[in-house]
Amino acid sequence: MALALLVYALGEWELRRRLEETGSSLPDQKGRPMARPTLRWVFQLFLWVRLVELAGRFLVLNLAPHHQTAVCLLGV
Repeated sequence: MALALLVYALGEWELRRRLEETGSSLPDQKGRPMARPTLRWVFQLFLWVRLVELAGRFLVLNLAPHHQTAVCLLGV
């Protein structure tokens, strides 16, 4: 449990640090820009993003610009 909380805290710290460095923000529940989101909220942002295999090709559905920002900031 302690290890899971450590990984969660480090992920949140890294995301917030990179948001501050780049001057970016992610939308909150009402769509307003937020510079210090929780990692739980970032995971919820990806709730409706889907990876689908169609005829041997993988497609990403429902990917918005704020999703791409979060993925780039997390280093993936």
